[in-house]
Amino acid sequence: MKILVVCSDFPFPADHGGRVDTWGRIKVLSELGWKIHLVVCGKQTPSEADMEAVSSYVEEIKLCNRRSKLADLLHVIPMQVQSRNELRNIPIEGDYDYVLLEGDYVYPILNNPKIRRDKVILRVHNDEAVYFKALARSTKNVLHKMYYHMESSKFAALQKKMLEKIDKYLFISNKEFELFQRQNPAAKSLFLPPPVTEDTFRESTFQRKHVVFIGSLFMPNNREAIQWYLAHIHPLMLKEPDYKFIVAGNSRKQSLSWLEQYDLTNVILHDTPKSLDDIYKSGYLFVNPMQNGAGVKLKTIEAIQNGLPVISSSVGYEGTGLIDNEHIMVADKPEDFYRKIKLLFDNPQAAKALLESSQNFIRTHYNHKEVLKGYIHSLNASYQIKQVL
Repeated sequence: MKILVVCSDFPFPADHGGRVDTWGRIKVLSELGWKIHLVVCGKQTPSEADMEAVSSYVEEIKLCNRRSKLADLLHVIPMQVQSRNELRNIPIEGDYDYVLLEGDYVYPILNNPKIRRDKVILRVHNDEAVYFKALARSTKNVLHKMYYHMESSKFAALQKKMLEKIDKYLFISNKEFELFQRQNPAAKSLFLPPPVTEDTFRESTFQRKHVVFIGSLFMPNNREAIQWYLAHIHPLMLKEPDYKFIVAGNSRKQSLSWLEQYDLTNVILHDTPKSLDDIYKSGYLFVNPMQNGAGVKLKTIEAIQNGLPVISSSVGYEGTGLIDNEHIMVADKPEDFYRKIKLLFDNPQAAKALLESSQNFIRTHYNHKEVLKGYIHSLNASYQIKQVL
C-alpha cells in the first residue's frame, strides 16, 4: 500500500501539537507497512538532520514554498490556504492508494491534476472556522482581530467546498467528530485519537511544588491562558512554600513583553527549549487554563503522558473524552482553579490517583494504530464491494 501525506508544516521535530500528531501518524503508517511519500508546503526549510530523521520513515520528500502576499487577504480563500497554492502545481508521479491531507491548509493539492479525489482523506486538526474565531477573541491587537475574523468566515465557506470534494474525515477531537457526524451522516468520518505509545508514559514523584504550562508562546490563545493564570491564580499560589510556575514554549523569536505587566516572582520561563523532558520531570502538576480554542489541546494529553496530573479549564480538555474528577480536574472560576491546585498540592496520593486514572484512560482509548488500521480496512472493503457491483 502506498500513501501520499500532504502537510502544511514539516512534521519533525515534533515540538508542537500539530507536528506531534502528524509525526506520530507517519511512524504508525510506516509500522503498518505503508510506503509513504511526503509533500510539505511550509515557511521554513528543514535542516539536513531533520530531513534525514524523516527519511528513515518516508521514501520520498517533496518541498514547496509557502508564498504569502498582501493581496492574499482579499482572496475568497483563507490566506493560510492561498499561501500554499503551489501545491496545485507540484509534480506528483505515480498513483497512490490514498492521499492524506494533514489539515485544511493544504486544500490546493485537490486542484493538482495528479490527485484522485476519491482517494483523499482529511485529517481534521481543528474546526478552523471555530479556531480562528477563538483566536480573534484571544488577541488584543485590533488588526490581528480583524484578520482572524476574516479567516474564520473564509474557512466556514471553504469547509462547505471541501465537503463537495472529500467524503473521508479523521477527527482528532471526539466533540468535533460527533457534531460533524450528526450533520453529515453520509461521510466516512471517524474519531482518530492522537498517537500514543506505551513507552511515552512516565511516573511522577510529586516532590517539587512546581506548576507547569507548556505551549506555543507565539499563539494568542496560549498567551491569554498564561495571562489569566498570572492574573488570577499566581498571586494566591505565592503563599505556598517552594511553589514555582514553570512556563515553556516556542516564541518564534517574538517579544515576550506581554508578560511584563504581571508579578513574575517565582516564574521560570523557558523560551524555545531544545527538550521538554526535564521540564516535565520538574513538575508536580500541569495547568491548561485556556479560555478560547478549538480541537483537542494536545498539551493536556502530552502532560498526562509525561507524568503530570492536569487541572484545566473547560476549553482546555474539550474533545479529549477525559472525565472531570475522574481523569482530570476542571475549573473555570479562579477560586475553583486555585482550590483544586491546593487540593492536589496538599494530597500527593490524590494527585497520583488522578494521574494513574488519566493514563489508564489514554492507554485504553487512544490506540491510534488499531483505529487507523480499522478505518483503512473499512475503506478498502467498501471499495471492493463497489467494484463487484
